[in-house]
Amino acid sequence: MAYQALYRKYRPNTFDDFIDQENIKKILINSIKNSKISHAYLFSGPRGIGKTSMAKIFAKAINCLDFDKKSDVCNKCENCIEADNQSVDIVEIDAASNNGVDQIRDLKNKIAIVPSKLKYKVYIVDEVHMLTNSAFNALLKTLEEPPEYVVFILATTEFYEVPETIVSRCQCFSFNRITLDGLKNRLSYIAKNEKILITNDAIDEIAHYANGGLRDAIGMLDKLHSFTKDKITVDIFKNINGMISQEEVNGFYDDICSENIDGVLSLIKKINEQGYDFRNFIERVMLLVRDKIVDYYTKKIVISRDINYNVQLVSILNDILNRLKDAIEPMVIVQIYILKFIEDGTLDIKNISREINNEEQNNSKLEKRVPNITEKVISKVEMKEKNSFTINDENKTIRINNAMATADIKYKKELLTIWNDMNKYFMDNKYGKVAQLLSDTVPMVVGTDYMILTAPSDGIINNLYVALADVEMLIAKIYHKLSVVILSDAEFVSVKNKYIEDRKNNIIYQVLKEDGKLINMESNLINQAIDIFGSDLVDIE
Repeated sequence: MAYQALYRKYRPNTFDDFIDQENIKKILINSIKNSKISHAYLFSGPRGIGKTSMAKIFAKAINCLDFDKKSDVCNKCENCIEADNQSVDIVEIDAASNNGVDQIRDLKNKIAIVPSKLKYKVYIVDEVHMLTNSAFNALLKTLEEPPEYVVFILATTEFYEVPETIVSRCQCFSFNRITLDGLKNRLSYIAKNEKILITNDAIDEIAHYANGGLRDAIGMLDKLHSFTKDKITVDIFKNINGMISQEEVNGFYDDICSENIDGVLSLIKKINEQGYDFRNFIERVMLLVRDKIVDYYTKKIVISRDINYNVQLVSILNDILNRLKDAIEPMVIVQIYILKFIEDGTLDIKNISREINNEEQNNSKLEKRVPNITEKVISKVEMKEKNSFTINDENKTIRINNAMATADIKYKKELLTIWNDMNKYFMDNKYGKVAQLLSDTVPMVVGTDYMILTAPSDGIINNLYVALADVEMLIAKIYHKLSVVILSDAEFVSVKNKYIEDRKNNIIYQVLKEDGKLINMESNLINQAIDIFGSDLVDIE
């Protein structure tokens, strides 16, 4: 008999086989027992956690002749056997390869045919987010009012890529990642059944590697078992997969918190030299920090550094993951961002403002930053960015107006197709910092000469405005010259809602002229320094 991969051999065959999806199981089982089966379901969640398997079992369960007796599929009645033998009444469609409108129209034509043997005809559409817009539109009416004997089960790893018109016609279920304990227990069960020798530490490493995906975990166990018939150890796991151990992940986090730059750079270098996967490594560090934050709040376990520091670290690790998708030199991205974080820590504009407004903290900060006045030491303010500019509030409003007045979706689509060209400038001496900041932004509105970007934090927005001249020059290099305004997500929502309301009231936006030049930030910084320290203590270099 041909060998069967372990993830296929141990695929759930009943509701009871599922791990960590208790609420979903309960709802689906009760809907069958109470004869309240919906016409359409949408299963969403990460890969390898059981969405398609659940769809198949649910399709079998609604047709099972003995379901009421045990609240699960019996796998013995003629309908269950029919379902297991690739029944023509249970149709699986891979939307990734059948994503066109013609395939959906063909499906609509076949729906009219009554089930040949089963009670329900079930259509399982996997990776449904891959359907084209035309295909989604063709599916809408059928999905809303199918024949009473038809049930749709849609599955996706990208819930937010599915149009709201589709989502609103389905009962939606969000599948959880499998917990570490759930993964370990399942791996131990399979290893015992298959007589696979493996250490508990190796099972722990596989569980961390799988990141909540049971299929990945079982596949990894299968791979390691194929490599050796001896006991599987952590060292074998690391050598075969080019992985960093959990102990090294923990050490990396400790090195960041203790600002041990040598330790951080040493491990990054090792990952690069041995060809390990940077994305997997950063994901594991991020999950470690996440767990520490959760433990801090739920179990009151002491955490390295303060909670804000750890939250900022999660944010920076997420930024690194986004960069690594298109990075030519992943090591450079990881090095730059981690070192910059170690230097800055939790520093951000909002916290600084709060500290300045707090008299006690303000005094302590001044003692650290400014030499004692009685020592008559002159504080020097270095103006490193001689060409830093920003715009005043009035011109900011004008730019928003002009972007909305000339906005065209075709401009936005053009720019989005080349936006990642910004990555080429990451290591550029002049534009490197700006390019990295811009990679955090999203072009929301693009007009003929103006555009609106959104950025995820006040710190990024302020840094972009400080370097606005270089921002506009870099955008001109990859696209063409545009006057830029940068907003937070909340600001943009407000702008968008106002625009929609104005259009309803027949208010037409006209292009306005800006009232002046960009404001030189150099003089602003000098004035701020003088305001804080006094002109006699400020010496401009």
